[in-house]
Formats: sequence, C-alpha cells, structure tokens
Amino acid sequence: VGLEVSHSVRTLAQCDEEAAKDLTVQTTFLEARLLAGSRTLFRRFIGHTISHFDPQAFFSAKRLEQEQRHAKFQDTPYSLEPNIKEAPGGMRDLQTILWITRASGLGNTWTELAKGGFVTQTEARQLARCERLLRELRVRLHYAAGRREDRLLFDVQDRIAREFGYMPTAHRRASELLMQRYYRTAKAVTQLNTILLQNIGAVIFKEQDVEAEIINERFQAVHELLEARDAELFERQPEAILESFQIMQQRPQLKGMTAQTLRALWRARFRIDGAYRRDPRNRAAFLSILQQPQGIVHELRRMNQYDILGRYLPSFRRIVGQMQHDLFHVYTVDQHTLAVIRNLRRFTMVEFAHEYPLCSRLIAGLERHWLLYVAAIFHDIGKGRGGDHSALGAVDAARFCRAHGLSREDTELVVFLVRHHLTMSSVAQKQDLS
Repeated sequence: VGLEVSHSVRTLAQCDEEAAKDLTVQTTFLEARLLAGSRTLFRRFIGHTISHFDPQAFFSAKRLEQEQRHAKFQDTPYSLEPNIKEAPGGMRDLQTILWITRASGLGNTWTELAKGGFVTQTEARQLARCERLLRELRVRLHYAAGRREDRLLFDVQDRIAREFGYMPTAHRRASELLMQRYYRTAKAVTQLNTILLQNIGAVIFKEQDVEAEIINERFQAVHELLEARDAELFERQPEAILESFQIMQQRPQLKGMTAQTLRALWRARFRIDGAYRRDPRNRAAFLSILQQPQGIVHELRRMNQYDILGRYLPSFRRIVGQMQHDLFHVYTVDQHTLAVIRNLRRFTMVEFAHEYPLCSRLIAGLERHWLLYVAAIFHDIGKGRGGDHSALGAVDAARFCRAHGLSREDTELVVFLVRHHLTMSSVAQKQDLS
C-alpha cells in the first residue's frame, strides 16, 4: 500500500538519547500508541517521555520549525496548487498546536484547550471542522492521485470537487467552488494558529506583567503588541476597527496585535455594514491607510486575513479565494491583488530603485501615487462574475472614487487604469484590440 515500514528496539534511556538529538523524534513520541505488548511498559514510556520534555524549548523549536516551513511556501496558503499538509493553514499547523499543548500538559484536544481558556467553545468547534475538512481532502487527494500526494493539483481538483458535491455554475467551475472553501478554511486555521500560539506561549513562558504603554484612550501597547484597552471596544465604537490598522502603520515597533484584540476584530467584522461604509470618518480612515508612508501592504494583508477588507469592500470579498486559470497568475485573485500593491510600493522605495529604475522614476513624478493602489485594488475585482472583468472593475472603481470624495481628475485616472490594465499585455501578445 506504499507505506514505508521500519522498526527499532530501544530502552527508555536510549529513547531519551534519541529525543535529545532530534526534534522529530520528540514529536513522534507524542504520537505514540500501543499496538501490542506490555501496557505497563507503554504507560511507563509515556509518563517518562512527557516528564523529560522541556516545554519552553519545545515551544520555541516548534515555532521556529513552523516559520521555516511557512517560508518554503512564501508564507501563503493561497497557491493555486496548495500543499494542504505543509503550507500555512494546512494540517501541520493544527498538529503543531496540539503537539505543543501535549508536551506542556495543557491539553490533548480542542475541547480540552477550550476548557483551559486558550480558545472559546466556538473556536474549538471551528478548529474541529477545519481539521475534518483537511483530513477528508487529504484522503480523497491520495485516492485521486493514486499515491501519497499533498498538493491539490489542477488535475484532481475538479474530480475531488464533484466528490464533495460541488457542481459548476454559469461562471465558475466546480473546482473553483471547492478551492474557495479550502482557502477560507486555511485562512481560519492561520487566524486560530496565531491566537493559540500567543495564548499558549504566554502560559509556557509565564510572561511577567509589564506596564502597558498608553497610546490613546482606545489602545495600548503590551509586549510590543497592540491591544484594545476595552475588550468590547470594536463592538461599542466600530470606527476604531480601521484606527487599529492605522496605529500599526504609524508604530513600526509593534510586532502585531494581542490575541484578545485579534479575536475582537474577528468578532466585530459584522459591524462593518452599509451605514459604516457611508460614514465619512470611516471613508477618510480607509483612504488614510492607503496614504501612509509605511505599512500599507502589511496592514492590507492583515485586514484581508481577518475579513475586514472584504467587509469594507464587498466586491473585494467576492474575489477572496477566487481561482485564476491562466499562465500569468500563481495565486488567488485577492492575493494577486495584494502582491500588485506590494510591487507598486517597491517602486516608491529608494532601496528598490536600482531594480526598477524606470518605474521608480515614473512613480516619483506622480503627486498622489496612492491612487495607483486604488487602481490595483480594483483591477481584477470583477473576476468570477462573467463578462469583461476590466469593465466591471472600472464601474466598481468609479463608484468607490465618488463615494470617497476623489476629484474628477483622480477618478478618471483610476478608472482608466482599471479599464485598460490588460492593454499592454494584449499588445505584447499581438491580440486584436478592436
């Protein structure tokens, strides 16, 4: 059946020696189960193994291992042929959490972690659902490929989608519907992994209370993380949602947000409704995020990760996890869009001028180069709807510009860029533009 079978015979002392040399061996011991033999000896082995773990060292090693693993996949789960085991948001991220909590004696299941206060009951159920989906996907993937295969390759996506009950629609393939579900699952796993590792790390390392640095009446900094001073801040004052990302841009020394704040952001995303989008304060705050001198891409990515960007721009929410079937894109539409903004940002930065001399000179001549970021957000936003996505995106871009008070000249520039963003490609490929 394709399994690699091997064995070794070791005493408890020899197990200690092997575990001390190799993190993989330590992790394997956590997955040990009795197949045959002495139950008494097995219980001794389990008790002995756990008692010899150093929770702090194991946590640090596993976190580093996860960072290195994510780096191999460009820190994104949004590849069009994702590795559902090893990539960010995959099975390994869930297993890493449980390995750390088992080694630290904090819990063996999502339910136990909820009882310990590391996650809410709702989050525990969400983690269990994500785990079930990833397991079933991986099993079906192995059957479809006829071998061990952890990448959801194009060749098998449609078959697996139909096995899950997805059927093609007028404008979308069955595989696109399945993959959108996968990407949203991977996003949830990434969110919960971040929250859990923060909470678990605080217990394992017994972080001492430090005096919070007060930023303003709403926010403070704790352990170099942004924290809402009131756990219900975003529910009571939803305009603070966008302010949190502005503060992250203005204070580069902050390494992220606390688990409490991330959780509160996630819960409060539904407060971003039609009335919120029409509020002039929120419109000004969103434009301000695009106009900051630094942190634009980081915070747009964070906004997308916690569904804030898609709530503020409903048309953007439709392209989150949307597949692209062509030779020019390797990520989903939303991730491709954020990559375009990243590249535009690099044109404005001195350290990249030698790599992009022409683009750097051109963007330096634009007084309001942030208008290019607006055009980038909307250039592919019409994909997946049927019809000319450039024309659909131009309509959405015009509506956004008018709603946010952009001048007629600036609006015309943004709409022009969206409508004609494929022109250069078409000319290069000698396509008929008539």
